[in-house]
Amino acid sequence: MEVKFLYELTNRMGCNLYEALKEEDFDRIIERETEYYIQQSKVGGEGRQSFVEWLEGHLPARDWRKIKECVGCDDLAKWLLENPVPGREEELRRTYSEEEIEFLTTTLTKTQSGVQLPLLWDHVDPSDDADVALGFSLIEYPPVDESGHYIQTGNSRHIPADVANRIKACMEEANELARKTGRGVGSPDPKDGLDRAIDEKIASLYREASCLSKKTVLSLIRIEGFYCGIHGGTVKYQRPIPRSEVLACPACNHPICPFCANCYEKDPATIEEARAYLASCDEVSGMAYCGHCGDWGVEWMLRFLRLKCCPIPPEYEHYKPAPRSVRFVATATVASLPDCHLILESVSRSFGKGISGIIHYPHSTGEIWGIPERHPEGWVVTICYPEER
Repeated sequence: MEVKFLYELTNRMGCNLYEALKEEDFDRIIERETEYYIQQSKVGGEGRQSFVEWLEGHLPARDWRKIKECVGCDDLAKWLLENPVPGREEELRRTYSEEEIEFLTTTLTKTQSGVQLPLLWDHVDPSDDADVALGFSLIEYPPVDESGHYIQTGNSRHIPADVANRIKACMEEANELARKTGRGVGSPDPKDGLDRAIDEKIASLYREASCLSKKTVLSLIRIEGFYCGIHGGTVKYQRPIPRSEVLACPACNHPICPFCANCYEKDPATIEEARAYLASCDEVSGMAYCGHCGDWGVEWMLRFLRLKCCPIPPEYEHYKPAPRSVRFVATATVASLPDCHLILESVSRSFGKGISGIIHYPHSTGEIWGIPERHPEGWVVTICYPEER
């Protein structure tokens, strides 16, 4: 079950930030890139050559001839590289830019992750929230002062200035080292240990900058809640939290729902009541459980208690699951698979982490489940296809 989260940045639901983008987020990219093309196609701009080449094919022959006669130049294309189009420069540059953007937004390409995206934003990885936030300017670097240092703004959509300056320093150090040594990305194979050391140093600085940027941006992308398909309603958190802080089931990764997880109307309010919930993990079923996969293990119960701000018994502060007596049983269909031993090993590892809910194993023949059941004599985990349950 794919969970849709409510993103604070867009106030929309999505399995990821890309899916939660608003139409105006895409419009903003188009407007920004259109202005970029307009600026770059002016005289002296990096895109002037492309603009002049487009102009030759765009203008009717009579208009081209008229401009040549007006400026008195045989090689008009060369002349236009250094001079504006008489009387029509801005109009033609805007038309050129709009046509370029239309091509980039209507032409699809497949990204490395296999997703079809328009060329205009195919550099963005839709599955990477940090990449999307930066690529669509939902999170930005703060402004700089006269010396080129980022300054603190207090804007929640700006990367903190101290972090931005650290990222900048790493990038500048890497670029400077690459400039001085001629090494770095795209350089020939290292000839000796010194070359390898320089290459590794440059790569390390770039990695440090990239990791710091991603970690910081992810901390600024906050979740206001999610849609719970178990009880069919939107769950709102008390305050927006980073996606990494969403408390999810250790078995199926579905967010723990504060509205439908508890079997009782009243949440535990004392240490003793919380201890009773945790003790129920040793029973045939728990006092609260995941509505998606049925897990009621200790780790799940602890996450539930933390979500509801309930007291945690001190003996569970550093909980590690104890080994459980278990017997694994596979149906004839699963047992006949050539990689049955790999399936058993994977399910066993998951069960060893204290999971008591359905353990999902993706397989080329279809998803396989490990279904734990507690009996007076011990645990039994049945490995089967869902329809064999």
